[in-house]
Amino acid sequence: MVSIFKESVKDALYPNKDGVLSTRNKSFIVHPAEEMSAKEIKKLRNSLHLSTAYFASILAVNIKTVQSWESGENSPSGPALRMLNMIKKNPDFLLDMKIVEETFV
Repeated sequence: MVSIFKESVKDALYPNKDGVLSTRNKSFIVHPAEEMSAKEIKKLRNSLHLSTAYFASILAVNIKTVQSWESGENSPSGPALRMLNMIKKNPDFLLDMKIVEETFV
């Protein structure tokens, strides 16, 4: 019984029929994250009405890191830059992904 179920799930995930797109034959193009200037980062943080400390907490970086980005001393890269891009394109991303939660006091 278990092996029949296992095969059914496998067939559903990886159909062998012609013309059916499966997870085995999909391809994706990963676009590079767009660079952000110090001014853009600060503008993004301010548009979200977040303190530097809270913004750093959301991005899982040190507050000094955010300060160095906003001063132009350093630039974000890797996952932090990708997340900044996602937040910039969709400010509700933080709520949608339950990274932050709105509370009313």
